[in-house]
Amino acid sequence: MGNSPIGADTRTSRPATGLTNMRCVLIVVCLALCLVPAQAAERTFTVKGTVTAPLADGTITVAHEPIPDYMPAMTMPFNVAPEAMAAAARLRAGDQVEFRWRVTKDSSHAWDFKRIGRDETHAPPPAGPPVAARRVREGDTIPSFALTDQEGNALTEAALRGKATLLTFIFTRCPVPEFCPRMSERFQSLQRQLTAGQIHAVVPVQLLSVTIDPEFDTPAVLREYGRRYGADPNTWHFATGSPAEIESLRRSFAVFAEKSAAILDHTLATVLIGPDLRVAAIWRGNRWKEEDVAASLARLDSANGRATASE
Repeated sequence: MGNSPIGADTRTSRPATGLTNMRCVLIVVCLALCLVPAQAAERTFTVKGTVTAPLADGTITVAHEPIPDYMPAMTMPFNVAPEAMAAAARLRAGDQVEFRWRVTKDSSHAWDFKRIGRDETHAPPPAGPPVAARRVREGDTIPSFALTDQEGNALTEAALRGKATLLTFIFTRCPVPEFCPRMSERFQSLQRQLTAGQIHAVVPVQLLSVTIDPEFDTPAVLREYGRRYGADPNTWHFATGSPAEIESLRRSFAVFAEKSAAILDHTLATVLIGPDLRVAAIWRGNRWKEEDVAASLARLDSANGRATASE
């Protein structure tokens, strides 16, 4: 493919084998999530908690009690099974509920909702302050940034020039399969297809995962995370930075993250950036597929071809 690493020499890092706006949550101060044992192919739990936001876009948000042997108490959205939509739609913020939750490697869904009480003191969290950063849209040039890659090297927007870059936002301790893990699995699949020549592009293509949890996701943590997904440092890069720099970049792409006490809650976006540093496509949430990227790369190639022919 002719791809080369972002930034400085990465020979010290070797690829490893292995391993909608929907919202992803994590109690970032809880080290226990890092110690959760390997999950079986499928697990089912009984969950109790209080609804904090009613059914919307197929999910219901619940402040749940600890789920033994899986995760501590937190507030998070649950995907609702199709057969449970009617029951979930009757629930309102403040309803205390019990339900079943099935988790597999790739997905999760909740069903069998029962209203067991009412928390009259409950109120949804207040809305955060308005976002001041300029929102980048398709056709816009990406903002300048100063990050650090998984090898500790400086990384700026200049490293993206001349290549097609697929950028997404993740954090390494995300526990729910449909959110950050799914984004990383999609990037893993894209890397495999690019290496095998199944996705064709006129310009080199690279992948870039930027953490939204820079206080935990150091370069060393990101490097190990990449190894778990078999990231080739010549194709797939990871980046962190100061909290202010990360906040500015994610807000530019309308990726919102909020900390309430110990909870980190964020939205998802994946961005295709052209070799001229302009945004070619933006996908919100987790529903995009590898073929969507391939089609956008083909359109990008076509545009580059026309530009080259006109020069």
